[in-house]
Amino acid sequence: MKSLLSSVSPGKYITHLVAVILFTRMISLAGCAGITPGDMKITRETVLDSVPSGSGLVLRGDTAHIVGDDATGVYLVNVKDTRHSKIPIAKLNHRIYREPKNTKHDFEAATFVSWKGIDYMLAFGSGSDNPARDSLLLMNLSDPGDNKIISIERFYKKLQEQTGTPAKQWNIEGATVVDTSLVLFNRGNNMIIRMPTSDFMSYVLNDGLGFPVIEFTKISLPHIGSHEARLSGASTLNNEFIVFSASVEDTPDWTEDGPILGSIIGVYSLKEKKVIRSSVLKNARGVVLKEKIESLDAVGKQPGGPIKLIAISDNDNGTSTLWEIELKK
Repeated sequence: MKSLLSSVSPGKYITHLVAVILFTRMISLAGCAGITPGDMKITRETVLDSVPSGSGLVLRGDTAHIVGDDATGVYLVNVKDTRHSKIPIAKLNHRIYREPKNTKHDFEAATFVSWKGIDYMLAFGSGSDNPARDSLLLMNLSDPGDNKIISIERFYKKLQEQTGTPAKQWNIEGATVVDTSLVLFNRGNNMIIRMPTSDFMSYVLNDGLGFPVIEFTKISLPHIGSHEARLSGASTLNNEFIVFSASVEDTPDWTEDGPILGSIIGVYSLKEKKVIRSSVLKNARGVVLKEKIESLDAVGKQPGGPIKLIAISDNDNGTSTLWEIELKK
């Protein structure tokens, strides 16, 4: 009996072979179920050449509050015209543009919190590598010059113990407030940690309360090539859903930098405790963008329309890029 391939003409065989190879590459890019093509559109891309290392972004009106992992100030950027100003961070040498790598505070996540009648921006250090990164920045939004850095080393170590996370896998990259809860996103093991915001504030400000009661979940994310995406930012959509970013670097060890393969934006359900959708960031031609989205925030959502997002990426050269993205319903 002739084999199936032997009955196919050489020209058709090559055509079929190319199709199989292309399909295989598409499957490799998707990595796992959940990636939805064509449901995300970039509407604007702006390089911020005077805002270094954008890693955390949170919006208040038209103003993006941006922290950088080695920046010496908080940058307030108007998202409409990109005019910006720098708020020096207390006790940092704000006359230098970027902190040295071995001493930087590595602020990677930002969110807003109301506490005892005051609205604050909180920026979390990643908690990786050195004590300077076990830091929390508190900035009074009514008086941005009123800001301070406190150590949260004790808090991070307790979280590591309660979640069974080795110190090497600790790297907080996202933070958001959902109703009365603070939610942190750990890149090292794709873990989401939730706790009462008031208990967190009382604990880190030494108001006498014990450690917050936490709940945590580890999630699986899609792959690009052979590498699983790892969490990089988060923003609350409503009391049930969080939109998040995750990125992929081509490196055998996630703690080491490597070429950027791309980023993913997805939605996490707090109720179901799982990712319900995710998409690879692509340009208008459908090509995967090799950009590392570090953080994002939702601008608003029209009934039945797309979710509008403002995102930030770190260009690793002292500049950042601001993105406007529409996520289809």
